[in-house]
Amino acid sequence: MALDGGGFDPARLDGVLALFEGEARASWAAAAAEHEAVARATEPAAEAAEGHLDAVGTYRGSSGEAGALAAATAAMEMAFNATSRP
Repeated sequence: MALDGGGFDPARLDGVLALFEGEARASWAAAAAEHEAVARATEPAAEAAEGHLDAVGTYRGSSGEAGALAAATAAMEMAFNATSRP
């Protein structure tokens, strides 16, 4: 019944929907760019953590379980801290 009134203008609704679509696309692009920037920023930390874990595997036999566990924990903590920054 609200559509039967003389105040409904489909062209105006199309304009509002077009505006909403533009805002949604801009928001989506900004979110994608932010996600990409965060992903790129965490790559060095992940590579460093991988290097530490590789080193743990190399020296595991000579340094003992406690040293390997400490190195692995430090590597994981470093990677977590790098990815948890706002």
